[in-house]
Amino acid sequence: MREKTYQAERRRLTVARLRQKLQKFELIPAVGDAVFSGFDAIDACLPPHHGLLRGAMHEICAAKTGDFASAVGFGAHLGARFADGKAVLSGQTRQCVSEHGQPYALALPTVGLDRHQLIHIDGADLTDLLWAAEEALSCPAVGCVVLMSLERAPDFTDSRRLSMACRASNRPLVLVLGAEAGQASTAATTRWQISAAPHNGWQVYLQRLRGSFAQTPPTAGWQVFPWREQLPLSDGEAASENVQLHTTTAYGN
Repeated sequence: MREKTYQAERRRLTVARLRQKLQKFELIPAVGDAVFSGFDAIDACLPPHHGLLRGAMHEICAAKTGDFASAVGFGAHLGARFADGKAVLSGQTRQCVSEHGQPYALALPTVGLDRHQLIHIDGADLTDLLWAAEEALSCPAVGCVVLMSLERAPDFTDSRRLSMACRASNRPLVLVLGAEAGQASTAATTRWQISAAPHNGWQVYLQRLRGSFAQTPPTAGWQVFPWREQLPLSDGEAASENVQLHTTTAYGN
């Protein structure tokens, strides 16, 4: 019994040492310019600066195929926070446009975007979008780049190059991926999994953060709403009327 306990402790210490060594090779942006997510419970779990680093790549993944619209909504919400009034370059692959449509201008305010901020492009494939993103990150007029892809994610080499471009320009890239594409490994600073929640909310899970958490994220994640922190769920008609004002998604029909 003591021998098994000893071996288990040795394995635990070995794994801990390996993780510590591997962190030295990760691309961890320097603590500096950070942006609040707009949700206090989420921000409290982020590093001591309590926000999302601006000069970094942030990955948003749909939990299931049917959750892609919710993932795009959360990604657009973060894009609006990062942009802070500047232009947002929004890019989709043709498959993404075919299955989910282009941004719907009248719904953009629900995630904090003004339609005049948005510069939208359709790319033949992800390679075209990555080239456009790298160019846009060097433009002072662009506050954030949001890319959407259903079919695949950038490989680790491409994503690392984009992360370095984000860091060099101090501008963020928000990468929104479908459920299948989200299985790939990238160099993103944060990785979020999003699913649809009742009353047009988002169920948010923070799966990865390069660095350390200020607090351990809850296993169940957070249920948040784009238009305000809390929604009364038990007041019947009052809640229903409130929800009806926000039923249009920012992308698609």
